Amino acid sequence: MNFHVPDIDKLCFNLGYLYERGDLENFHIEKDRIILITGAGILPKEFIDSYTIINSHSGYIPNCRGLDAFKWAIVENQPIGVTTHLLGEDIDAGKIIERRIIDIYQTDTFHAVAERVYENEVSMLVEAIDKCHDSDSEIISPGTYELHKRMPEKIEKDLLEMFEQYKRIHANE
Repeated sequence: MNFHVPDIDKLCFNLGYLYERGDLENFHIEKDRIILITGAGILPKEFIDSYTIINSHSGYIPNCRGLDAFKWAIVENQPIGVTTHLLGEDIDAGKIIERRIIDIYQTDTFHAVAERVYENEVSMLVEAIDKCHDSDSEIISPGTYELHKRMPEKIEKDLLEMFEQYKRIHANE
């Protein structure tokens, strides 16, 4: 799968969705709307409680929560995946819309898998708009899985080597 992903404003225009750039202090939208927010970090509880907000997460929840989930999956030998879910009380947990484990192949490079993760994040986010109110969605608690912070450089410097080890264990034939 190799396709161009347009900028978020172009994507919204092509799908017929309103796109607005702004900050949360000046944000107001009708309650029955679905909101897609990019790059916002952790949102205030009052804001989350007021709206239906979809998150596309570059990790297989609950195994890899928090920042740099794709990288932490490699380091901790967890499934590399993508999850769309509704924001709720816990970070990277709650009502799951969809989870996918990303296929890994012996011929893959780290960057090829990172691109596949990103492509799945975008396609799943678009699909999540129609699926977010399904009543049969699974609720996943954080359990004992760690909420990761940004990966430290001392670990990240060995990531490509760790990816090769990960690939030997997890790659499809």
